[in-house]
Formats: sequence, structure tokens, C-alpha cells
Amino acid sequence: MSRIFCPDKRSFNGVALIFSIAILMLAGCGSDEQAEPEAPEQPPQSTIKRGDVETHLFLGTGSVKGVYFPIGGVICRLVNRHQSKHSIRCTVESTSGSVSNLRQLRSGMFDLVVTQSDWQYHAYKGTSTFAKDGPNENLRAVFALEPDPLALLVREESEIQQFDDLRDRIVSFGYSRSLQHRSVDDLLEVKGWDDDSFKEIRRMSDTRQIAEICADNVAAVLLLSSSLTDYLATKPQECRLRMVPISGPEVETVIKQKPYYRRGIIPKGMYLDSQEDVTSFGLGAIFVASESTSPKAIYHVVKEIVENFRDFQSLHPSLQGLDKRELPYAGISAPLHPGAIRYYKEARLLK
Repeated sequence: MSRIFCPDKRSFNGVALIFSIAILMLAGCGSDEQAEPEAPEQPPQSTIKRGDVETHLFLGTGSVKGVYFPIGGVICRLVNRHQSKHSIRCTVESTSGSVSNLRQLRSGMFDLVVTQSDWQYHAYKGTSTFAKDGPNENLRAVFALEPDPLALLVREESEIQQFDDLRDRIVSFGYSRSLQHRSVDDLLEVKGWDDDSFKEIRRMSDTRQIAEICADNVAAVLLLSSSLTDYLATKPQECRLRMVPISGPEVETVIKQKPYYRRGIIPKGMYLDSQEDVTSFGLGAIFVASESTSPKAIYHVVKEIVENFRDFQSLHPSLQGLDKRELPYAGISAPLHPGAIRYYKEARLLK
């Protein structure tokens, strides 16, 4: 026969006390983002002050599966933890990418977005995909993220030691419209090379590139260093690869002609047990805003990143090579936002 516990008055009071303490403790806990308090239905007019008005910063990033969505989330958490001091609240949203971000920023849907450095350039100038939109002269840069240098992979036993050794060989640079293929096309133009400079250029997906080079069907493949971890995970264990640098005067010419490119280093030991740093070039990511975006909000965004820089770098392996001195410069081709300028000067990061 089961026994039913019926608390007496003393035990009931004890349970009630413990329950009350637990409620108070839970009320004091929470995430880094503060919950927005519920406003009274009819707040007294005397309590409403201009200085109390909250600035809401809407941040557009990228796919939830990509690296920029979590980076945006951390930026918002850094800003929101001091919300009581500056009255700025940051909200992060996933998006479909750079071009959409820039158009929605221009239309006022976002206050701050991340974009590839080349699309930042084209949006500001009104060129390429943005030719019909016209120049966005209100576009303002906030800070640069890490470069995403191209990773040229060959088999470990290959005789290829530099980019010029690819001549007259079967290679793959990804799909024709892939980011790495568009980037290498700019290099080939400067070098005076075309498709006939190779035995064959095979256009294929990144995943297939790994399979094809491991099968020794191509001499070299080209990937973005930011995606290497995922694609190398598909590599058979017996397939031994190494990286080849992409450098030289032609690369310097590309960067000079198209300032959205930048030099980049793939650190030793990061991929394929490389024993030395690998020099390359590529695009980067830039956070941009409109000139009308709150200078106070942008000031505090930059301030939080710089003052918590080591924690920010630890977010992703690709951020480990980020130099805070490059934040206001690297790959940036639009004017800096006034709020960013203010903090950079205070931190002595702007010449």
C-alpha cells in the first residue's frame, strides 16, 4: 500500500521558503542579452525623457550555417551586456548574403551588415551587380574582418611549387561563378593567361575537387581557406595534400588595381600539418553601415570589439590572424562611418 506524504505546517513553510528562494535566484539569472522590460500601458509623461529613448541596431549577417551569423551574434551580445549604460540594443538576423545585405541596408531594413569586400566596392561605386542600383554614396565602412586567402592544393608528391608551375596542367578552380574562380580570373588577366595556358580547366564543386585531386585526376585545385576544414574532412586518410603559395608581382598588381583584394597568410599547422606559413591573397569580410546609422551605436560596436579583441579572435580559426590595426583599413574601399572614426582615433588605430 503506497503512502501519501502530507506535510505539516512546519514542512510546508520550509518548502515554500525554498521555492521562494529558487524563484528569486532564477530572476537574477539570464543570458548576456538583457530582456527588454515590459512598458506600462500608460507611462506617466513626466518619466519620459529624450535620453531614455533606446537605439535599436539591426544587424544583417549571413546563413545560420555560415561563420558570420555566429560572429554577428557575439557582436550583439557584447553590445547588449552594457545596454543599461548606453541604451543601445542589438538584434542579429540571418540573411542570404552580401548582395542582399547591401540592398537591404540601402533601403533601411538593416543598420549594419556584413559583406564581402568586393561587393562593398561595387555597391559604393555602382558597378557590376549594382550598376542598375547606382552608386550608394551613403555607404560607410565600420571594420574589416579576416582575409580569406585562396588555398591552392596539390598532392604531396607533386612537382608544383608555385602558381606558374600550373601551366599546361589539368587544374580546377571551382565553378565558373565561384568566389575563388572569380578571384583567380583577375590574377590570370594580370598574368596574361587564359584557358589555353592550361591543358584543361575543369569546373566542379568544392567537394568534388577534393575527390578529384585525391584520385589524381587533376594536378591542383583551388578552395577558400575559410572552408578548408569542412572539405578536408571528406579527404581519404591515405590522400596526402599540401598547399602552394600564391604570391609575386602579379598578385601585388591585382591588389593595387582592385583594392578590395588583400594579402593573406594561412598560418602553419592550421591545415594539412603545414610546417610553414603559406602566403596567398583573396577577399575579406567588411561590416558596413549607412551614413545615417547612429554614430553612437557604431562607436560602441567598434569599442566592444577592440576592447574584447582576444575573445573576439577566439570565435573562429580564421579570425586568429586578425590584427586590430587593420580593422579600419584592410580591404576597405568606402569611407569610414563617423562613429567608427571617433573610436579609432580614441584608440589610436587611425592615422
